[in-house]
Amino acid sequence: MQKEAHSAPYWTTILLGLGAILLVLAVVASPEEVFQASTQGLKLWWSIIFPAMLPFLMLSEMLIAFGLVHGLGILLEPFMRSWFRLPGRSGWVLALGLTAGFPAAAEAVRQWAQQEDMTAFQLRRLTSIAHFCNPITILLVIGTGLLHNAAAGVMLLAVHWISGLLAGWITARLPVPSKELQKRETPAALRRTSVSRTSPSLIRSAWEATRSARERDGRSFGKLLGETVSHAVQMLMVTGGFIIFFSVLIRLLSIYTGQGSFSFIWPAWMEIHLGSYEISRLPYDLRTQAALISAVLGWGGLCGWLQITAVTRPSDKGITFTLSRVLHGIIAFGLTLATWVPLNRIVSNTTPAYVSRSSVSSFAESVNESATHPVMAGASSLLTQIEGTSMYPWQLTLLSIALLGTIIVTLLAFSFMTSWWGRRDSR
Repeated sequence: MQKEAHSAPYWTTILLGLGAILLVLAVVASPEEVFQASTQGLKLWWSIIFPAMLPFLMLSEMLIAFGLVHGLGILLEPFMRSWFRLPGRSGWVLALGLTAGFPAAAEAVRQWAQQEDMTAFQLRRLTSIAHFCNPITILLVIGTGLLHNAAAGVMLLAVHWISGLLAGWITARLPVPSKELQKRETPAALRRTSVSRTSPSLIRSAWEATRSARERDGRSFGKLLGETVSHAVQMLMVTGGFIIFFSVLIRLLSIYTGQGSFSFIWPAWMEIHLGSYEISRLPYDLRTQAALISAVLGWGGLCGWLQITAVTRPSDKGITFTLSRVLHGIIAFGLTLATWVPLNRIVSNTTPAYVSRSSVSSFAESVNESATHPVMAGASSLLTQIEGTSMYPWQLTLLSIALLGTIIVTLLAFSFMTSWWGRRDSR
């Protein structure tokens, strides 16, 4: 890392320094707006992201330490190898990304990197494939709150998942660099794969992998719990810092660049929550708004990009990850436009039981009340919606756990089907 820092060109350092000076001057010139933006980002992090992600960050590290993820990887080996050309143990990271969002998936990738069970190329590919937005945010904040349509949230989530898996499937089939062809998985990873193929029982192979991984870890439950809580909170603090910083940056840009027809571009490019909010205010029909929001969710925002690269530290400076994000956004945009009418018929008249109707009405009232203050409108409206959707934080955790269980069962079903189909073709 130090060599990369010293080899950076001088103009990069100069631009970053000038940008920091301008940012400080803008903060000093607009203290009230900066405070409101910071409050907005803090409320978003504390009310939605923290309760929705903390259990999964802890659960991920504990399951890896207990070896259960290794056993699950044996069961998911046929599916992950066939569809994404990755080891089966990466299936847990995929399920975690689908359920808890990309920060949790990135932390799981970092843990795999520390165990040195996967090559750098596989880790980069896994980071790209497992990058999904938190489903709670899509269903509650965006669907019910911003678009005032619970069915739209369900459709956005379905499109987000499907387009992400399609983008991952395409990414897995891109040409592999010649220098990566000479690299192979570590002996430990190859032993786990060979066990799953030669053992007469897939369940027995999974149990052997679980027991072996637990013996290698060796930490007591008390020590494991303490380290798990510490790492999870530290990761969430980093995530909160990114969100607050970009909330302030987007607010300052909106002040000094004006409120034109394309004012949504900066928020959409930088941060998914604020970008989705700005798109929901555009004078477009619901289908167009949903397509634009799908593209923003697929891209993930510059804030998400920096979070992931800061945690995983990709060896290619994030090129593979950036290409996959752009591909995900393009596929999500086109898929939303193409499937909006049939999906709307399927999930129409959907009302979420976990959100009170008063939250939607309060959101609409806050928009009308703050319309005379363009700069402050974004913070007050989104803050009101966040308060409405986080009335019952424990429900966010229960819903996320239910989604995680459903996704794991679905992936296991696909894995067994893929294994059965492969054995059938080999006969």
